Amino acid sequence: MSRFFAATRYLIIIPIIGLGFAAAAFFLFGGVNLIRFLFEAIGEALGLIHLEPQGEEVPFVIEVVEYVHTFLIGTVLYITSIGFYQLFISEIEFPGWLKIHNTEELETNLIGVTVVVLAVNFLSIVFTGENIDLVAQGAGIALPIGALGLFIGLRAWATRQTNLTEREEAESSEASESSE
Repeated sequence: MSRFFAATRYLIIIPIIGLGFAAAAFFLFGGVNLIRFLFEAIGEALGLIHLEPQGEEVPFVIEVVEYVHTFLIGTVLYITSIGFYQLFISEIEFPGWLKIHNTEELETNLIGVTVVVLAVNFLSIVFTGENIDLVAQGAGIALPIGALGLFIGLRAWATRQTNLTEREEAESSEASESSE
């Protein structure tokens, strides 16, 4: 029975592949569209081409921020995919910040990128200049960011406390063994 359960960990390959393809799609389509957008903007600025406006005119900076948002979503998907792989299948040689040894590290990475995505969303709203209540919108974004920050802080504190207690117990055990 234990062999069966050990083998079921490979079922995670399905979401790993799906998340990897989704991340690749965000990076590929976002990158191609960003490059196209930049060529069109430069061509129009230099007077080389003239594009007919399609729909509402959106400021340049907002367009770029929207592409950043697309790449950040792709990053979340990518980190999740490689995190699952490292947790369930095998270690991957990555830079230290991208190595994932437990679910806590995966959650912390995802929360970090999620906070940036939320901030970019708010920045996009600010730059559009729409007539909306920015205080309410900002609070609606700041509250989850604050809650996530509190969650990470409390988890880190609890982990430190657990490690400290374990270390003290080990030292106490070693001291009592050496005094005998």
